[in-house]
Amino acid sequence: MIENIDKLLLKYKSQMYADLENIININSFSSNLEGIDNALEAIVNIAKKNDIDLTTVYSSKKTRPHLMYGVEKEKDYFAFVGHFDTVHSPSSDFNQYIDDGEIIKGPGTNDMKAGLIVAIYSFAILKKLYPERDLPIKILFNSDEEIGSTDSQEIIEKEFINAKAGFIFEPGRPKGEIVTRRKGIATLDVEVIGKPAHSGVAPWDGINSLLASCEIIQKLEALNDYENGIIVGCNQLNCGIARNVVPPHSKILVDVRFEAMSQKDILFGKIKNILTEKNGVGAEVKYNLKLNRPPLEMTKESSLLSKLYRNTSKQVGYDCEEISTGGGSDGNFLSAMGIPTIDGLGAVGDFSHTKKEYIKKESLVYRTKIFVLFMIKLLEKN
Repeated sequence: MIENIDKLLLKYKSQMYADLENIININSFSSNLEGIDNALEAIVNIAKKNDIDLTTVYSSKKTRPHLMYGVEKEKDYFAFVGHFDTVHSPSSDFNQYIDDGEIIKGPGTNDMKAGLIVAIYSFAILKKLYPERDLPIKILFNSDEEIGSTDSQEIIEKEFINAKAGFIFEPGRPKGEIVTRRKGIATLDVEVIGKPAHSGVAPWDGINSLLASCEIIQKLEALNDYENGIIVGCNQLNCGIARNVVPPHSKILVDVRFEAMSQKDILFGKIKNILTEKNGVGAEVKYNLKLNRPPLEMTKESSLLSKLYRNTSKQVGYDCEEISTGGGSDGNFLSAMGIPTIDGLGAVGDFSHTKKEYIKKESLVYRTKIFVLFMIKLLEKN
């Protein structure tokens, strides 16, 4: 079987790189809807020449397009999930595919257009190896993961409710690690309302929203418990009118992360207590605390999937460990639905979301080989 996979990879290899170059050179910044449409069309064409029919789908809001294969599959399937939006705007000077020999650079190279190529060609090879079988695979490539999957979450939760397992083609980590845990993510916006006054004439007539904000920030930051995976980051403070005016209004933007759903209610309760108790200057406080992504948690079933993938990797000569990360992905949603999920199955690289973003060139091919072998082992059990 490995020999057959190697032959197919040799056949596809040059086209895999050409297809990657094509989609990297199409700017698909999350807010660039024209670029999103162009990238979508290019991905459809790549899949089509590999006998994979991706169709455009929309959420009930119908705000932006996404791609799916296997919409008709209702049970006993494996979910392949990825995204084709990136964080690099059209005005960026980092907007081109660059082949540096051993590495490939470019916007979205690592996060995660290389992962799309791994997913598509893995499926293409599996179709060649099982020509008579309707493979139990359902695919979603969405266009809004980098902005929280606020549109596609509905599709994920509807279409993958009966998935046997979820495989996320986000990038493998620099040493080839896959991701088996991700923190849950919440956003907290705090509005502090004071009262303006002339700071030189009658500061006592004002209510200083900045002072109240500093008090709140100190209390929120005290909730950090890095050892237990809890992060409460007060990362932006906007306030003030002028040097000689008591600031009447402030806004604090807070990033909240936690490892397990069992931590959520206690953490949220502590945050709400801080924001509802009276502050030292008597400023009014309004807030919006919203869960963006539940955590991707390790389960017995996902641990077995991780072990199978890592053993498969070592079988073909590549060390592979598993790691936890603070960043979120669409795997968080699948995990919260009770679906065993492993992540970081794309190509191997680093520096996502920066102008140094890259993948190791050969990893595009060998990670495809590993995943195909991994899927064969699962398919032979089913």
